[in-house]
Amino acid sequence: MGKSLGVLIAGIFVGAVGMEILRKRCPDAVNKLYKRTQETVSGAKEAFKAGYQKVTQPEGAAAEPSF
Repeated sequence: MGKSLGVLIAGIFVGAVGMEILRKRCPDAVNKLYKRTQETVSGAKEAFKAGYQKVTQPEGAAAEPSF
């Protein structure tokens, strides 16, 4: 277990260093990637909220018209 944890921590460190190098070499590409990721996550979050509200409504509330 200790070995696995060490590999995980080393992988996170190497990934973070790699992202910083990439960010310094081509900041526009990284900013575009962050923007696309943020849009995707926002869309998924909204879809989850809508689905959750649909599922948690009482059965009779969905059939009744709201005036």
